[in-house]
Amino acid sequence: MKEKILNNLENPQKLELLYRENNIEFTESFNEIYSEISSLEIAKFWKLRLQADINNLISDETEQSRSGNSFSKRFDLLFTLAAVIICGTIIKIPQITGLNMQNFLIDNLPFLIFPAFTVYYLLKNNAESKKYFVIFSVIIISLLFMNIIPWQEGSHTRILSALHFSFITWLLLGLSYVNFDIRAGRSRMIFLKKNGDVFILTGVLMCAGMLLIMLSVAMFSVIDVRLDKVLEEYVVIYGLVSAPFAANYMIETSPKIINRVAPFISRLFTPLMLIVMTGFLIALVFFAKDPFNNREELIVFNIMLAVIIAVIIFSFSGSAGNYRSVYNKILLLLSFEAVIINTLALSAIIYRLFMFGVSPNRIAVLGANILLFANLIFITLKLIQFIRNKTTSDKVENSMTLMLPYYAVWAVLIAFIMPFLFGFK
Repeated sequence: MKEKILNNLENPQKLELLYRENNIEFTESFNEIYSEISSLEIAKFWKLRLQADINNLISDETEQSRSGNSFSKRFDLLFTLAAVIICGTIIKIPQITGLNMQNFLIDNLPFLIFPAFTVYYLLKNNAESKKYFVIFSVIIISLLFMNIIPWQEGSHTRILSALHFSFITWLLLGLSYVNFDIRAGRSRMIFLKKNGDVFILTGVLMCAGMLLIMLSVAMFSVIDVRLDKVLEEYVVIYGLVSAPFAANYMIETSPKIINRVAPFISRLFTPLMLIVMTGFLIALVFFAKDPFNNREELIVFNIMLAVIIAVIIFSFSGSAGNYRSVYNKILLLLSFEAVIINTLALSAIIYRLFMFGVSPNRIAVLGANILLFANLIFITLKLIQFIRNKTTSDKVENSMTLMLPYYAVWAVLIAFIMPFLFGFK
C-alpha cells in the first residue's frame, strides 16, 4: 500500500480508490510515510482528511458498533437503573446492619462502580464466557482479600490496597471496554478519552444535583419541613452513585452530547491549566514550604501530576490532527512543567526514605512516581517530535498508553504483597 500511495501522489482519483478499497490499511500506510511527503499539498490534504476520520472514529465508531448489537437503548436504561439501585443499596448496608461505615467502604467500594461498568461492556460486546471468568476471578479474589485479611486499626496498607484495587478494577473495565483488544493503541486511547467524557459529564450532573438539593432544602424550609434525614440517607447516596451511570448512559445513547462539549472544555481548560501551573512553579520558588519535610505538599505534587497527565491525554485526543496547533505546544509546556514537578517529588520521596525510614506509603508513592516520570518523558519526547513533524499522532497516543501494563503490575504488587510485608499495618 505504501508504494501504491507514493506512486499515485499526482493521481487524486487513484488515491481515493485506494482509500475506499481498504481505508484502514491506507490510513496506517499513509501515516508511516507522511514525514517523507509532508511538504506536498496533496499530503497535507489527506492528513487533514484522515485525521477527521480518526476523530469520528473516536467519538462515534465505537458507540455505533456497539449500538448495532442485540442490546438496545432500552437495555442501556434498564441496566443503568439496576446498577444505581444495587450499588446504592450495597453502600447503605452499614446503615442497615450497623457495620463500620468507613471500613466497609474502604474494603468494598473499589468493587462496586467499576465492576458494574465492566459487566455493562462485557454484555454490550457479547463477550465470551472465558472473558467473564478471567475478569471476575480477579475481582472476587481481590474482594475476598480485602474482607478476609485481619487488618490492624488505622492500617495504611489497607488504604493502599483499596486505592490500588480501584486502579486494578478500572483496568479490568478498560479490558472489557476494548473487548480484550489490548494491543491496539487506538483502542486504549479511545477508552481513556471515554473516561474523560464520563468524568466531565458526571461533574456537570453532580453540580446540577447539588443545585437541585439546595433549592429543595430552601423551598421546604419555608414551610418548616426538614429534609435532612431523607437527603442524608437516600438522595445523597443514590444521587452520587447515579451520576457516573447517568453520564455513561447519556454518552452511550447520545454521543453527540459530549462530542460538542468536551472539545470546548479541553480548549478552554488547557491554557488555563498552563497559566495555573506556571504560577504555581513561580510561587514554589518564593513561597513554598520545604517539600522534603512537608508531607502535605508532597501529596499535592502527586495529585497535580496525575491531573496534568489526564489533561494532556484528554486534550491531545481532541487536537491531534494538526502538528502546528498551538494547543499541542501548550501540552508540551505542560509536560515540561510536569517533569519538573515530578523531579521534585521524586527527590523529596527519596530524601524522606533515607531520613525517616521505609514505610508503605513512601514505597507506594516512590514506585508510582518513577512510573509517572517515565511516562512523562515518553510523552514529552513524542510531543516534541510531533510538533516538529517528525512523527505521527498515533505514536504520541501510543506513548500516552504505553505504561498502562507497568502501572498494572505495580498496582498488583502494592495491593497484594505490601500488606504482608508490613504486617497489615
